[in-house]
Amino acid sequence: MEEGAERQPAPSFIHMTDLALSVIILLICGFLFWSTTTFERVPASLAQNVQPTMFPRLLIAVIAVMALFLPFEHVQKRTTEIDLDSTRREPIRPIAYVTGLVLLGIVLFTPQLGTLLSMIVACAVLPLFWGERRIWIVAVYAVALPLAVALLFEGALEVSFEPGMLGHIFR
Repeated sequence: MEEGAERQPAPSFIHMTDLALSVIILLICGFLFWSTTTFERVPASLAQNVQPTMFPRLLIAVIAVMALFLPFEHVQKRTTEIDLDSTRREPIRPIAYVTGLVLLGIVLFTPQLGTLLSMIVACAVLPLFWGERRIWIVAVYAVALPLAVALLFEGALEVSFEPGMLGHIFR
């Protein structure tokens, strides 16, 4: 060993910070999955292809599976010479907290606005808020993504969205 060189501990297969984060995510997923058991059961004759619990449970399960891989991500990143911990030393920027508050506000107004209009507002406001100045790109994105999501879920999967104040237009 060269003089003055620090000895680095052998890299661990499991990243402990990410393991703790995974446990927190899995606990939240477990609570949310349990909360879907409180949903009312719709008789099969009235169900629109899927029960109300199906989509939330599927989404929760996907998030839980991804959380299981989180403690091992650093192994793959290390092979590409990316140090995940280097950016963790920097404090979280205030824009992250403000973005969370904006999204929370949009979610709180979703019953009044409706799902489609809420998605349009989020897709229009957030990029501008983050500094995007090409209005035409934001406009295309704010219309195209929500419409694609609506066509997929309402059209193909026949999952009804919260109609909101403009719901009568789309019926």
